[in-house]
Amino acid sequence: MKPFDLVITPGDPDGIGPEVTAKAILSLAPKLKHHSLVIVGSSKPFKGSFSKLQRLGVEFFEPPTRSSPGYQSGWAIETATQFVMAAPKSRALITGPISKERLQAGGFIFKGHTDFLANLTDTKNVTMLLANELFRVALVTNHCALKDVSKRITEKAIETTFSHSFDYASQLLNKKRPKIAILGLNPHSGENGILGEEEKNVIIPTIAKLRKKYKSAIITGPHPADSFFAMEARAKPKDHHDVILAMYHDQGLIPVKLSDFSHSLNMTLGLPIVRTSVDHGTAFDIAKKNKADPSSMIYAITQAIQYLNSRSKA
Repeated sequence: MKPFDLVITPGDPDGIGPEVTAKAILSLAPKLKHHSLVIVGSSKPFKGSFSKLQRLGVEFFEPPTRSSPGYQSGWAIETATQFVMAAPKSRALITGPISKERLQAGGFIFKGHTDFLANLTDTKNVTMLLANELFRVALVTNHCALKDVSKRITEKAIETTFSHSFDYASQLLNKKRPKIAILGLNPHSGENGILGEEEKNVIIPTIAKLRKKYKSAIITGPHPADSFFAMEARAKPKDHHDVILAMYHDQGLIPVKLSDFSHSLNMTLGLPIVRTSVDHGTAFDIAKKNKADPSSMIYAITQAIQYLNSRSKA
């Protein structure tokens, strides 16, 4: 059997995942003709597009019959990850949107893809990154309450996020001298302790340590988050940062989604495999109405191919 390059989990079968998956594959058909594709998930939600996908050589791995949508989502992630792990340099995992509530009801007690994939690949630390053509933002903390963010901003957390970001820029973006920005946590980056002490006590000392360790990187910050993204958006492409480290979820993801929600992707850094994903949810309200925009899935697929190419040359 020909190895599958692109392994796709459409996500919750009742959401828009199957629709955007089918639309993306059909839209990209000329670019995908040299790649093998497998969809790990039920073929039932694909209905009208099933025969077209079959003609393109797409194969389906069907879930257990009569299983719940939440179980199907979790089963698909487990099955696809195992398959990709068997040949991590030639296969990429591309994931569609899941319902965290339904995933847990199906027996998979995870907060989402990020910690689920870390568990499946026995990876201790991973980093969530959202990216489009303007911003690539890695999160020091991700799915936690705002009241818990400050205590999770540690030297180790920043170093781990930076390490994953540096490897991503070096190995998958082919940057010889990665340029990485680090944001502050507080307004105006704390104003030297007046508006908060996390910068003075943790972030600035960690940046100094990183500069000594990563001689080949250009490290800037800590930047006030409110003005940084506006300045970055106006900068010439040659002056852009390759990755931006944000201290918490909404600090980094609002600018990404505001700048180009449709053409953004979610990626898990630190895994032994390439994994990209859409940056949107299940959108149950418009599912099965042929209204879903496949742009994010298209971007996730094309970037996965690019990352596979970079990894194979490394």
